[in-house]
Amino acid sequence: MGTGLVVASLHLFALGVGLGGLWSRARALHDAFLRSGDRRALSRAYAGNAWWSAAVLLWLTTGVWWLASGTENIEGLYSLDAAFLGKMALFAAVVGFEVWPTTKFVRWRLSRKEPIASDLRRVEAISYVQCALVVGIVVAAASSGVAHGAKGATLTTIETARTSPPREREATGEVAPILPSGTATVTRSDVALLTDEIAMPLRGIDPNSLHSSFDASRAGGLLRHEALDMMAPRFTPILSAAKGRVLKLFTSVAGGLMVYAADSSERFILMYAHLDHYAPGIRDGMRLERGELIGYVGSTGNASATASHLHFAILRSADVKRWSKGTAIDPLPILKDAAHSAHP
Repeated sequence: MGTGLVVASLHLFALGVGLGGLWSRARALHDAFLRSGDRRALSRAYAGNAWWSAAVLLWLTTGVWWLASGTENIEGLYSLDAAFLGKMALFAAVVGFEVWPTTKFVRWRLSRKEPIASDLRRVEAISYVQCALVVGIVVAAASSGVAHGAKGATLTTIETARTSPPREREATGEVAPILPSGTATVTRSDVALLTDEIAMPLRGIDPNSLHSSFDASRAGGLLRHEALDMMAPRFTPILSAAKGRVLKLFTSVAGGLMVYAADSSERFILMYAHLDHYAPGIRDGMRLERGELIGYVGSTGNASATASHLHFAILRSADVKRWSKGTAIDPLPILKDAAHSAHP
């Protein structure tokens, strides 16, 4: 069993334990309110609260670990869908509601006095609200999973093209299949291959004038940028940096309008983000020529409205069907070497 699977299992396990602890706490507080002086009921409330606290700690620890260890996927930051953001908002609400009950439980334990009846009722009510929020988190998590499954399903147009006759593939502008490499390890031959076929996605920009922000931190230091930002006026044409095909036209809260494309060897995924709009006729699965128009620079997603730019990233992919997964490569050295080779 892989470490990732263990952490994911513990993360989900914490949800169940936490919900049980919350519900137990609420029912025990209800009994303590009805039967003033019932120390057993109060002890059960303390026990439920302890299980809930432990679950929250496990929940947070596994969640932070998952984010921190997911830096091999540069789009961990850019594929945040509405369901995921909803889940995080619900979690924030759960934590916010917990501040007052935690304070009360600490005071009750330290003072060893009988809790005030109104406080018992209030913490009980808050606990029920938190139970509902935890259930909402489960629903949001399931919705996020379905959404990501749907993303894979949208690639059926490409799969259909792979089994269609050659003439039909040619007519639709789609390419013959290339077997997945099966590895995301970057080799010197890979870099040399990409350097030979890549070009700047924005005309008129000298890559030697750009500065790498590949290692810049994002998401409070949990993720790295792992891409290159090219500042340009809004509506500047964005050109396909390499020959290949469109894998996915995608929209996310962070990346805005995005294009994921494979190079001709299908070892690399090229990602373009923050587009203002797409080029007319661009679609999933279509073949691309180097220099072909795919869209226009903008500031969609989390980009500043006053700082339009192209967020350009490169991934070494084991299988381009997983269009946002792979090993990130700093695009700037590749683009500089490509420019130097083209103009020795």
